[in-house]
Amino acid sequence: MKRKFLIVRFSSLGDIILTTACILNLKINFPDCHIVFLTKECFRDLVATFGGVDEIVCLSEENGVLGYYQLLNKLDDYHFDTVIDLHGNFRSWLAGKMVTANRKIVYPKRRLERLDIVRKKQIPQSWPHTIDLYNKVVEPLGGKVYCRRPVIKTTRRKKINSLVFDRSISYVFFAPGAAHSNKQWGLDNFSEVALELHRRLNCRIIWSVLSPDMGQSRLEKQLPPEAFFELVDYPVDELMEIISQSRLTVANDSGLAHLSSAVGTPTLAVFGPTHPSLGFSPRGLFDRVIEVAEPCRPCSLHGKKPCYRDKRYCFTRIEPAMVLDAALKILQSGINVHPALFVDRDGTIIVDKDYLSDPDKIEFEPGAIEALKLAGDKGYKVVVISNQSGVARGLFGLDSVERVNTRFMEMLSARGVEINALYYCPHYPEGKVSEFSFMCDCRKPAPGMVEEAAKALGIDIRRSFVIGDTLKDYNLGRVLGVETFIVRTGYGQKTEQKLKIAGKNNKDFTFDNLLQAVKHIVRLPSYD
Repeated sequence: MKRKFLIVRFSSLGDIILTTACILNLKINFPDCHIVFLTKECFRDLVATFGGVDEIVCLSEENGVLGYYQLLNKLDDYHFDTVIDLHGNFRSWLAGKMVTANRKIVYPKRRLERLDIVRKKQIPQSWPHTIDLYNKVVEPLGGKVYCRRPVIKTTRRKKINSLVFDRSISYVFFAPGAAHSNKQWGLDNFSEVALELHRRLNCRIIWSVLSPDMGQSRLEKQLPPEAFFELVDYPVDELMEIISQSRLTVANDSGLAHLSSAVGTPTLAVFGPTHPSLGFSPRGLFDRVIEVAEPCRPCSLHGKKPCYRDKRYCFTRIEPAMVLDAALKILQSGINVHPALFVDRDGTIIVDKDYLSDPDKIEFEPGAIEALKLAGDKGYKVVVISNQSGVARGLFGLDSVERVNTRFMEMLSARGVEINALYYCPHYPEGKVSEFSFMCDCRKPAPGMVEEAAKALGIDIRRSFVIGDTLKDYNLGRVLGVETFIVRTGYGQKTEQKLKIAGKNNKDFTFDNLLQAVKHIVRLPSYD
């Protein structure tokens, strides 16, 4: 019988986006579960983009208290196993009281701790991110946490409405708005950064605002027509596609900053009255918060409280040159540039010999050498990522893994194949060797190995692919927000059957072997 989870989070844009990691972890741990997301009607289209949500139930503000009561009565007919409160207010508490379920879990909101930070202005040395707090509801259900970043999968198509993206040009997305005016760094500051980025790097500027700010930047008079695009009142589902094609996002502490993180675009977020210690900073791999130390920060939980000083020093001391410098470092550093193939080793490139420890037993799968050559010729970085739990299980040591990998790389090189990097994880939580027997961030489907490679090789993860033969490979792709292709070699046929049982229509992402998968990838027009 399927588990049924009711997730409650009513607002706001950024907070709802941060639930994506928790939702994905629930789906990975309980693949046949049915997840219902309860939110406000205005966020329906956003939640519809989340991988893992099976049904959306929305609260209309027009219905009032009676309408909410009637909605909860209808939800009670679902017979949920668990109600998961990711909001922590009276309205979500009422949902937990009225909707019958075997278990009800409320995420630890840190309400008192956060209030203490605001009142005493004492910033702790470390603090949990809200994503980590949301993920704390997974473990009491018997699940494990793999995804720790927001993730929304986009099509990354080149044309969105009138915008046609040229990958030889850097597009920078600017979001100068925020939910509260006190959290806005200022249009003039953003405009100055945009102008200078265009002047120095010939960047094209995408400027996203609401109607009241339309035309206020005056950038259309200072930039060539082909270099400036003003988007007014664009819906979130279109904005996420546009942001995913941009090299960088520059924003306030806002929902669009979190949206940028979720689609994999490096984000610079300007924080004034708020502070990352409250748990809501952008959490993408290359994200950065721009801030200055002021004794009055943070002045409120959400940056809503008006400033009592003669100037908003938390913003006035952030000069455009500071944000410009951070933007230039990202755009000129070579990060987040190259597409890659993240390829499993055993069962995908070489024949799976069940905990291979003898270099002399390496045997390549048919077509694997040709596949790796083709990927390299088409401009893809090739990174091999492999779980080697035999170390933690006590079957062999690190030295055996290293010998096999050394021989593996030598054999590839002798055949004219150069791999850009090879990573392996020796950990396994239920192992016998205590040194390696723990829950790590690198064992697939956790993304640690991929993220390490992305930093070292300048890989744009969202333009990349995962290829493997197990459910761990499949779920790794979900955690990363990328396409995964399952090969029928190794454990692939068993994986294919498991996916069919789980209701996945896998005819478009299952191939006979690595060569067939790579041939398919290089033909995809969206990723050239």
